[in-house]
Amino acid sequence: MTKPSPLNAQLVPKPSEVEALVTEICDSSSIAEFELKLGGFRLYVATNLADNNSSPPQPQPIPAAVAASATTEGVDSNGSASSTSLAITKPTSSAADQGLVILQSPKVGFFRRSKTLKGKRTPSSCKEKDQVKEGQVLCYIEQLGGQFPIESDVTGEVVKILREDGGKSFFLLFFNLS
Repeated sequence: MTKPSPLNAQLVPKPSEVEALVTEICDSSSIAEFELKLGGFRLYVATNLADNNSSPPQPQPIPAAVAASATTEGVDSNGSASSTSLAITKPTSSAADQGLVILQSPKVGFFRRSKTLKGKRTPSSCKEKDQVKEGQVLCYIEQLGGQFPIESDVTGEVVKILREDGGKSFFLLFFNLS
């Protein structure tokens, strides 16, 4: 019998995190289908929106996708992960803009809500419930002593930021698109 490695054990999200994510998606969005793959963990949620709408729900594509060459290296204790090649992708059609968009970091590094200038922190670039526009700086990724701005590729409202300042760069920003 082999003992599971600490890396593999950390790739599974905490039940409370999964429950909060599913509750947020089901209760406050019009997403019909959602799929999350993280290491060995896979979650697929499909909701029946036909009761709420007169027309049948159109299946929505997964709002953000990891590039084909993406690999996940590890997850730290607060559920954040680092990756070698993550890509931010726009929703495939403007009709899909009714749901949430998940943005992921295109760089490896540490997540920072604000920039550091001369040893002092500037105010946060965005907070939950903020309205943001396409191209607006959302946060910064600290990498090798440099700070790289991460811009939004969509216009909408920031619903949830799932990483703490200083966490690894895999982060999720849920946007309710307007």
